[in-house]
Amino acid sequence: MQQSDKSTFAHQSALASYCRTGNYIGIPGVKEKNVVQYRRLVYNVVDDTLQSAYPLAHELLAVKEWKNLVGRFLKEHACASPQVWSMPKELYEYVISQKGALLRKYPFLPELLWFEWLEVELYMMEDSKVPHRPKGDFMVDKLVLNPEYHLQHFAFPVHLKNAKLITLSDKANYFLVGHRHPESGVVYFTDLSSAFVRMIELLTERPRTIQDVLENACQELNVQITTSISNATETFFERAVENKLILGFA
Repeated sequence: MQQSDKSTFAHQSALASYCRTGNYIGIPGVKEKNVVQYRRLVYNVVDDTLQSAYPLAHELLAVKEWKNLVGRFLKEHACASPQVWSMPKELYEYVISQKGALLRKYPFLPELLWFEWLEVELYMMEDSKVPHRPKGDFMVDKLVLNPEYHLQHFAFPVHLKNAKLITLSDKANYFLVGHRHPESGVVYFTDLSSAFVRMIELLTERPRTIQDVLENACQELNVQITTSISNATETFFERAVENKLILGFA
């Protein structure tokens, strides 16, 4: 790198550092009173992007708490992603690395952020194609799972309850599946029991009939199949076919 190139890089780095931290170190040819506008613009872009990605977390936190979080994130975390849309994931990574008053007050905040990020990640994930028929005999043919999905376990009901109402007494085991509709691109989240989690896991291995996944899941969980369980399973998969968690039939 030539000397002029090194100088240019150093000046660019100094400007970037100022935009992140607010600590100004003199840059030749740049007036501090003018460079303030660059920091304001960068902060606003970051803040707007994070608010768009995390509306529930933004609503949960007090104005000062959110402002402090964004300010510390911008100052302390060196973002690595070159894509603005993926930058919010780094806020989640930053939060889970922290130990402080914010997480003591909101111990479920990392899960809330991850839940909100999942919607972005599912919406932006690459298309995956699997062979299937759109029509078939629901009770007899083998079901084909939508490959654009994600199974998730949470300790707090961040997908079920207003975040402002979540307390430590809510801590338990919660499961959900998120998937992207192959035609509309809409992301859906479905609350699951542990039995339905296992049924979906079985479908990731290969297409199976409803009876097959029901019998295997109940056997593994040591649960006796009853009429109520059979009816609930049929209802679940009927809805899964409708919203395209199940793409179709093998």
